[in-house]
Amino acid sequence: MRSRALAALAALVAALALAGPAQAKPVTVMTFNVWYGGVQVDFPAIGRAIRAADADVVGIQEPEGNLGRIARSAGLPYYDPTLHLISRYPLFAANVGGVRIAYVATDLDHVVAIANVHLTATPYGPEWVRDGRSAAAVLKLERETRLPDIEPYLRPLAGLARRGVPVFLTGDMNSPSFLDWTPAVPAVRPQVRYPLVWPVSKALADAGFRDSYRDVHPDPVARPGLTWTPGTPPGRIRASETLDRIDWVMASGPSTTLSSRIVGEAGGPDVDVGLDRWGSDHRAVASSFEATPGRAPHLVSATPRVARFGQKLTIRYTTTAGRGRSIGVLPAHGNRPLVTLPILDGSDHLAAYFGSRSLGAGSYRAALLDGRGRVQASSRFWVLAPNARPRIAPVRGTFAAGKPIRLRWRNAPGNKLDWIGIYRSGPLDTYDYLGFSYLGALPHGTVSFAPGDLYTKLKPGRYVAGLFLDDGYSLLARTSFRVR
Repeated sequence: MRSRALAALAALVAALALAGPAQAKPVTVMTFNVWYGGVQVDFPAIGRAIRAADADVVGIQEPEGNLGRIARSAGLPYYDPTLHLISRYPLFAANVGGVRIAYVATDLDHVVAIANVHLTATPYGPEWVRDGRSAAAVLKLERETRLPDIEPYLRPLAGLARRGVPVFLTGDMNSPSFLDWTPAVPAVRPQVRYPLVWPVSKALADAGFRDSYRDVHPDPVARPGLTWTPGTPPGRIRASETLDRIDWVMASGPSTTLSSRIVGEAGGPDVDVGLDRWGSDHRAVASSFEATPGRAPHLVSATPRVARFGQKLTIRYTTTAGRGRSIGVLPAHGNRPLVTLPILDGSDHLAAYFGSRSLGAGSYRAALLDGRGRVQASSRFWVLAPNARPRIAPVRGTFAAGKPIRLRWRNAPGNKLDWIGIYRSGPLDTYDYLGFSYLGALPHGTVSFAPGDLYTKLKPGRYVAGLFLDDGYSLLARTSFRVR
């Protein structure tokens, strides 16, 4: 009995030593809209920009299925296509309060949290200002378009910050900041015709977020920090273009902003990190913080989240303190492991490599199990058949006018912003959709378009639905249906 008690005490001491108190550490967070997959100008320039900024975690917008290529080009080993994040540290996707975020494991038992967004682009508020719309009309537009995009994140992220986790939010907000449209600015920026409290930025400030760029550069007259646009392509700026600061790195919780730099074309206005060849229609922002990470919850993930049959899976975990823990591969529903993998090395997040050939095509969960085999954390992953191709089909061939249109999809890549659009029959003009829906980063599922989800009432006739890649216009599959 005494020997078992001593062993238990030793295990407890080891666990406490492993967990340890959190130490403040520097972390550089970057936001970067890479412009349609990063290939519009010069793909290697995207990686060079991220390396020049020495970023630890990058929120990418518009990767269009190229996230892994971007991560490799930037020299960052971790990436999550379901969140459009690349990182120097392991990423663990999690659902917090109904929104998907990532915990970034800065060491074995501590994390910071990050969310990455790309808000609705059109109609664009500064263009309404340019065209003479009133402040009231612009505010109404913002409250109906971009504010609903950001609102789901506010309470969950603020809650994490209150619990002592440093929280970062990156994104192309497609909206200016109220910190930039102050009464002093119209005199020096004619495009700013009147002061305006832009709703997205105000909602984030009210939720406790700090705008890292304005932390360091508080005067918008002296330092506008414009990120839109260096040109489309760089160097070519339309005469009627509206220029503004719409790419932000926001912070909340236990962190202090040390610096915030604009990364862009050499010689560009307010550019701190300049490259001779710039690869995007946005400038990027890289902000450095001293952050005190929060204690990691139990987390586990399988990479890739959507695998091909036979592809090797990597399973990682956090919070290894404790005896007898293991990794389990579980069915999507139920807690009896199909495979159990021992945790042999508590010094790294890496639990095991696992070959998917022992699994059939289907949905599974990677799970962190305690010494009694109980699930402490789990995350879902899928294995697709070797030759599986993306498919889309209506649940029935004909729908009644005014009723929802239901479509099934299968074998999608599972990126953050894979989507389905509905079109008129005939040659497919990918930009001229009648309505669209993102697929929630799922490879399989069913989506329903209610009449209110479409821009026009569908009259009797034939229509087309397309399955598209990751917020872009690469068509993966198409189908047709009839409305009667």
